Amino acid sequence: MSGTPLGGAQESARALEGRSGAAVEGTGTSTLRASAVSGGLWSLAQLLANKGLSLLGTVALLYMLDPRDYAIAAIALGIQAFAMVLPPFTLGDVLIARPTQAATLLRTAIRVCAAACVVMTALLVAAGPVAAHRYGDSALVAACACVALRPAVELALLGPQTRLRIGLKFRELAVTDAVTQALATLAAIAMAAARMGWLSLVVPQIAATALRALMYRRAAGPMPKGSAWIPHEWRPLMHGYALSGLGQYVHAGLLMSPPLVIAAFAATDDAGYFASAFTLSTSINVVVSVSLGMVLQPIFAQMAGDPARQGAAFMRACATIAAVAMPACLLQAALAGPAIRLLLPERWEGAIQMTAILSVGQAFYFAVNPAMSLLKAQGRFVAFLVWQAVQLAMALGLMVGIGMAYGAGSTLAITSVAGLYTVVSAPLGVWLCLRGERAAVVRSMMLFVRPLAASAVAVGVPVLALALVASPGTASDIWHLALVPPVAAVTYLLLLRAADPAAGRELAHVVAVVASRVRGGSR
Repeated sequence: MSGTPLGGAQESARALEGRSGAAVEGTGTSTLRASAVSGGLWSLAQLLANKGLSLLGTVALLYMLDPRDYAIAAIALGIQAFAMVLPPFTLGDVLIARPTQAATLLRTAIRVCAAACVVMTALLVAAGPVAAHRYGDSALVAACACVALRPAVELALLGPQTRLRIGLKFRELAVTDAVTQALATLAAIAMAAARMGWLSLVVPQIAATALRALMYRRAAGPMPKGSAWIPHEWRPLMHGYALSGLGQYVHAGLLMSPPLVIAAFAATDDAGYFASAFTLSTSINVVVSVSLGMVLQPIFAQMAGDPARQGAAFMRACATIAAVAMPACLLQAALAGPAIRLLLPERWEGAIQMTAILSVGQAFYFAVNPAMSLLKAQGRFVAFLVWQAVQLAMALGLMVGIGMAYGAGSTLAITSVAGLYTVVSAPLGVWLCLRGERAAVVRSMMLFVRPLAASAVAVGVPVLALALVASPGTASDIWHLALVPPVAAVTYLLLLRAADPAAGRELAHVVAVVASRVRGGSR
């Protein structure tokens, strides 16, 4: 999670898709693995450096803002997600799929993207009055005008970001992101303290993206000399851009639509509770999945001629991420109530159940972004689009149906659909990546079953034990926060070693590399 809670959650989703690159042709397996670990460590370092400040910023904003502020920001960002049909950064994925031609095609790609951005900006501005009328809040006119700046700043980001990604400049990307995210957090707190309400959740992230574009441009240097407008290339670029962009579009739509549905059928404040719960529930996967997942696309791209090798690397990466993300997310779900009751104002207790539900869904979400990276690296943009479109149609249709049937009482049911669709979608995405391989269905399911079983036992046992001996109240909440995490961690490590030795060894390798870097840096 970066910057402001709501905008930061969306930034993290974008970062997960857009900050990897294409490696150099002919790189060997050991070098590819070293690149993945090194890039992941740089990403992890910047995320952890910002995590403490971001968490404090989240708590501070929740103290200074109310659910209506979060609701306005969530609705505006949801409208942004639906209006930005072709997110600019997805055109970078198309260039990565053609790494040897990327430098030559860059200027043509930027012009193609600029035309799309003009249309998307106009849509966002026009949506403001419509949203204000539909949701009964005039502030949405200004909110939509603010988020209408997003296509322009992302267009400015496209060129330098793509060049840094292609060059595997993970250090430059990490340092820049660390600085801009920290500034966004501080700006959000300052704006909230100045009683600027929902603006503090929207404006800092847009400003941070603009600053990041300037810093990326400085790090990337001048535009490649061979880059020029190439008329006959705009159609192939637009074709790839449409497939990649539409796939990302429906993915973002699924992430950002629940507040719109909740606000349409239930209370506006409930949309604010959902927005805060989404921010809190995604924090674990942001650290784990971004740091270990953002460098997968270039590594997979280097294995384009060897599908078996791609599949093996994909499964190793997912197993490593699952080994950390699943227990952490289930622990987060179990401790949502005690943490929110102890650390946040009473007015936010309405977000407890939503946070727990969304955290359970996040335990499965870890595989979604690596699967998206692999499909893009393989150039399978149609498969990516179909996968995302099917889950959007099913989840959104179910959420709207629930809202129409139950009205004001539909909030938790809509949240359950929004949180738990990944229980089906994530294994399906893994199967798509392995389709055609031997025992693809079994391998896809076992990726989730083993860490889920170990995590459920490790977290469930201490929670149930405390429920039997401690009466509900502040003391019980304190005991939960103090005892459950260490007991669950020790139990889980023992169970993982027995249930999935390969994942345990892969995780141990990453931990050993981190420890050696820390020891080397301290000398």
